[in-house]
Amino acid sequence: MYCKYGDNMIKVLYDGILVRDGNKVTKASSSVTFIKTKKHNIIVDTATRDKRNLIIKELNKLGLTPEDIDIVINTHDHWDHVENNDLFKNAKIITYYNYKELDDDEIKIIETPGHTEDSISVIYEDYIVVGDASPLKDNILKDIEPKLNIDEELALNTLKKIKSLKKKIITGHEGLI
Repeated sequence: MYCKYGDNMIKVLYDGILVRDGNKVTKASSSVTFIKTKKHNIIVDTATRDKRNLIIKELNKLGLTPEDIDIVINTHDHWDHVENNDLFKNAKIITYYNYKELDDDEIKIIETPGHTEDSISVIYEDYIVVGDASPLKDNILKDIEPKLNIDEELALNTLKKIKSLKKKIITGHEGLI
């Protein structure tokens, strides 16, 4: 997925994966999204270590290196979303705890609790990157709360909030809906 807005853009570098055996997660790695605004080169979620070379390769296709990324936004702090944070040595890491410090008028961050208390989502143009507020497409399409959540009702209310924004949704582990 690639969408250009003048010199700005959004591109899913990796769709993510989530494999379960019953209720047990056997493999997980988050979606990785690149956003270029007038001010910043941003990565939302950095996936697992085994995706490191893939991320570098996808950035290279855009004429970028990890050093060109100046903001990393983590939708939450689970291992499968943050293991490559250290790849982006020049980037400020943005999380739930400091997201109000992000200085970019083109990006809006909203709180989207349910999966975790500290989940956030990133709105850019016609898109919202939701992390594990909706790990899978069916969470949105069928109104199914994430299996892993701190509060089922809160998770469902967050899904309703996300859907009400009427944006294209980039899920935590299956890319774009």
